[in-house]
Amino acid sequence: MSTAHIHHQSAACRYMPVPWTHFAFAYGALLAALAALLVHLTLSRTAQREGLPPASGWQSWLPTLFVVIAGLMVPLTAVVVALTHKDAAETATHLGQPLCEG
Repeated sequence: MSTAHIHHQSAACRYMPVPWTHFAFAYGALLAALAALLVHLTLSRTAQREGLPPASGWQSWLPTLFVVIAGLMVPLTAVVVALTHKDAAETATHLGQPLCEG
């Protein structure tokens, strides 16, 4: 994700609205992590219901590794969403006001 927003604010010495791309990336990452968990859970339950034998070897540990990573990403991306909204709220209260002194 680009930090051009901060550079534009500094160059203009004014608070500028947070770009929509910040929100899109924050929510997109959260939805992707949640979708990964949901897909894994759905496929695991379906396999158990169908009575399929459990996977072994790499077919077992690789999906588990990805689910652990996705599980760690959910709280992290939730924090990113909260910080994006916090930044947008702060910017909205000072919109158009000077950012720099002097």
